[in-house]
Amino acid sequence: MTESKDISVKKATEELLNTGIFQNIAKRNSLSFAKKLATWLVRYLLIISSMNESLHITLEQILMNLHGDRFKKIVNITEKGFQQSQQKTSNKYDHYIW
Repeated sequence: MTESKDISVKKATEELLNTGIFQNIAKRNSLSFAKKLATWLVRYLLIISSMNESLHITLEQILMNLHGDRFKKIVNITEKGFQQSQQKTSNKYDHYIW
């Protein structure tokens, strides 16, 4: 008998919650918030993956289709935030970009 490689949304969410970033999110916000965020991210990933599989378009095109100009703004904001954190000479990497 072969083992199924499919993973349930619940199991994927639980795995995500066990990662360091989500443990940190739960500490900074709340466990309830982290659980909701993890569930939505898993759903979002499944939708994006399905779009790629069925439409054969790139991730960037999928994100542009879903979010339009907001996608460009998100990329600009995150790129600026990541560049600023790389420019700091401090070894503190325990903060987010906001």
